[in-house]
Amino acid sequence: MSDKDIEMLIELAKLKLEEAKHMSKKEAILSLNKAGLLTKKGKSMKVYNELEEARA
Repeated sequence: MSDKDIEMLIELAKLKLEEAKHMSKKEAILSLNKAGLLTKKGKSMKVYNELEEARA
């Protein structure tokens, strides 16, 4: 990966972070659901149950 590729990824990450700051709770849950991290109800996916339990 070139330095230019890394810079492009950094800029993309910054853009996505700004977008996330303006999301509603519903939009954030949907985004994390699409990424496979949460269910549509906002609960951790089965593979992440240990993290949910550690947080409690």
